[in-house]
Amino acid sequence: MEYRVRIAAPEDEADVHAFLKMMHEENGIFEWDDEKTREFIARATSRRYGVIGVIEGETGLEGMICLVPDQLWYSSDWFLNEVFNFVHPDFRRSTRAKGLIAFAKNISDEMNLPLILGVVSNYRTEAKVKLYERQFPKAGAFFMYNNSSMRVPNHG
Repeated sequence: MEYRVRIAAPEDEADVHAFLKMMHEENGIFEWDDEKTREFIARATSRRYGVIGVIEGETGLEGMICLVPDQLWYSSDWFLNEVFNFVHPDFRRSTRAKGLIAFAKNISDEMNLPLILGVVSNYRTEAKVKLYERQFPKAGAFFMYNNSSMRVPNHG
């Protein structure tokens, strides 16, 4: 089944905020800053800085992806940076994540900008890493040091 992904607008800000809070509870690494989050959402939903794509269901948001234009420190070339891609836990056994990825690819094609995606991973996001490995050629990896707040199990 294909899922319709639409661009979030300012009237979606409260729902987007609640959805992001749920995402942070599951896989956030650093402390939540509510004011900064609300400002970020407002910039994206007004299209001043990036875009948020959402999948709506009968009871609310089921999935969401955010893309922002960015540059690497050594280049003036622009690319689209995936800030987050999150599917509600109740809807993960579906193709919603693939729909959000297709949305991101479409925006990348329309803007003629490379798309860079990544997963800052913990034990709860292993399936997402595997999904991305099936959808994209691997171009690196993320690692983190000295962050006692990162919630990962001790594997010995």
